Amino acid sequence: MISVRNRYATAKTSAYCAAALLIGCFPFADAFAVDPTRSRVAPTPPAAAAPATPPALANACLTDRLQVNRATAEQMVRICSDALQSRTLTPVQVALARLNRGSARMLLGDKIMANVDYAEALKHYDAAIDPLNPDALAYFRRAAALDATGETDRALTDYDEAVRLGPKDPLAFLGRGILLTTRKRFYERAISDFSKVLALSPDRLEALMRRGDAYGQMGNFGPALADLDRAVALAPENAEVHVYRGLANSRRGDTPSALADYTAALARDPQNVDALVNRAAIFSTAGDQPSAIHDLDAAIAVKTSDPLAFYNRGYAHFASHEYDLALADYSTAIDLDPKMGVAFTNRCLTEAILGRDLATAMADCDAALVLMPNNADAHEARGFIFLKKGEPEFAITEYNTALALVPNQALSLYGRSLARARGGYAKEAAADKASALALDPNVARQFSMFGLE
Repeated sequence: MISVRNRYATAKTSAYCAAALLIGCFPFADAFAVDPTRSRVAPTPPAAAAPATPPALANACLTDRLQVNRATAEQMVRICSDALQSRTLTPVQVALARLNRGSARMLLGDKIMANVDYAEALKHYDAAIDPLNPDALAYFRRAAALDATGETDRALTDYDEAVRLGPKDPLAFLGRGILLTTRKRFYERAISDFSKVLALSPDRLEALMRRGDAYGQMGNFGPALADLDRAVALAPENAEVHVYRGLANSRRGDTPSALADYTAALARDPQNVDALVNRAAIFSTAGDQPSAIHDLDAAIAVKTSDPLAFYNRGYAHFASHEYDLALADYSTAIDLDPKMGVAFTNRCLTEAILGRDLATAMADCDAALVLMPNNADAHEARGFIFLKKGEPEFAITEYNTALALVPNQALSLYGRSLARARGGYAKEAAADKASALALDPNVARQFSMFGLE
């Protein structure tokens, strides 16, 4: 079948913890050993002065070991909401409860209310920071709020200040490392920060997973697996450590080990969306579309707002020649993430194959190229549309562009051979056809399935 080359996407670490971390989360709380004489935050009143709120309730929302994940997000929203409604929290506790509730809401897909919480937390931290009397904890918390709202550069500046003021506390290094690896893709700098965390706290699970992932992103699989194997040894029942190791194994091409890791994660957490999405990718690549769709159905049942799961299920339906179902899933992915260029490309191609509305198909390819200007797949799909419209010269132009971006692609070469034959360029058409068949002997059948020979 005709397919885009970026045919399947895997779940990755998200851009930031507070705003929908796909794999794990790190605590937003008071792990800094700051000098209380420098802090502008009023101390928490004694327990006897707090009338109604059970201490455990507030502590569960404000603890420095808060670990929000999808399995606990609903409970954390409820606990933080009850604590906030009790009206017994200090202003700094209100801000922290807002920040942590925002994290939980974002994990549940409630972006609107999460952003309300982040904005309110940010207002407090903006007011709390006194440049003349700086406090590491306040800078760290504001950095977390800024990161959650997408203000990456300001967040990085605040993390830098938190590190300067509290150089022996691990949280700012951890937060900065996560920002550097996910927002900036500065893996070497992130590894340095995670290493500092581990020097201060050798068994810090988040830092081991994150450093292992950063090494894996760079292709340094030896140290990546050393970190991730240690993480698994420290927390064998933690589903996330298996997901992280699965990602590293996937990147190094060890599919059996990756499959075993994702399956191990699901044995510990059957609703782990990342493990479901990534295992489905392995199934789909192996041609087992029913198993892929089964896992993706389960992922979508857990998280109905995940565009990646819909996008990948769209591809699995596409690979099964279920084009209407594929079209519906690509459309949902685009509704959830209007900047997902690959979904526009795949929807363009699916619409072109169905042939009902080539103008709409072309509009989707155009949208994909706005988001991804040098995407060969979108040009290849446009060439296919021009072939179906009977406009070979325009098709040739698109295939030329696709091949300039990604040379020696059988689909583009064969498509250009058809366009050249129809445009009267017999010699060039024959050369393209021969090259395409040498690369993929089945490429002609893929085009003939859709009435193009």
